[in-house]
Amino acid sequence: MIVLLNLILGYMIGGLPTGLLLCRIVKGEDPRAHGSGSTGATNVSRVLGKKWAVLVLIIDILKGFLPVKLLVPLISPDSLAWGMLLMAVGLVAGHVWTPYAGFRGGKGVATAAGAILGIDPLALLIALSIWVLFFLPFRIVSLASMTAAISLPFIMFILGGRPAPALIAAILLAGFIVFTHRANIQRLIKGEEKRF
Repeated sequence: MIVLLNLILGYMIGGLPTGLLLCRIVKGEDPRAHGSGSTGATNVSRVLGKKWAVLVLIIDILKGFLPVKLLVPLISPDSLAWGMLLMAVGLVAGHVWTPYAGFRGGKGVATAAGAILGIDPLALLIALSIWVLFFLPFRIVSLASMTAAISLPFIMFILGGRPAPALIAAILLAGFIVFTHRANIQRLIKGEEKRF
C-alpha cells in the first residue's frame, strides 16, 4: 500500500502543467490552442519562443527527476525499484492527463526523461544520443523522441544488470510516448509533420 503512494504522488506532481501556467502568465494564452495542442516545451516554443521553451523543458525534466530521486527513498526505502517504477509512471501519466487542466497536458517526453535520469542515467544518456542522431538530419522532434523512447528498453537490456522494475518502467514509458504521439505518427506517414 505504501508503494502505491508513489503512483498517487507521482500523478499529482506530474500533473503540474508547467507549459500551460507559463504561457498564461507570460502571454495570457493556452498553448493547447496552438500547434500540436500540447503543453510541452516544443509547443510552448511556438507560443512564447525558444527561451521560454527551454525553461519549460528544464522544469519538466526536474519534475520527473526530483520525485524519483528524492521522494521514493523516503516513501518506500525497502521497495526502491518498484517505488521508482510507480513514481515514474505516475509522473508521466500526470503530465499527459493533468488533473489541474481538464486532463489535457503534454506528451510526457521531458518528464519521462527526468524520471529515467533518476532510475538509469547511463541508459538515458545513450537514448539522448539516439535522439540527437535522429533529430539533426530530420529536424522532427516527435520522430527523435519516439525513436529514443522505443530504444530505451533495448538499451537497458543490452547494458544488463538492470532490475526488472527499471526495464518495465522503460517499456511503459516508451508506450506512453508512442501513444501520446499517435497524431504525430499520422502526420509523419502523410509527410505533414512540421520540422523544428
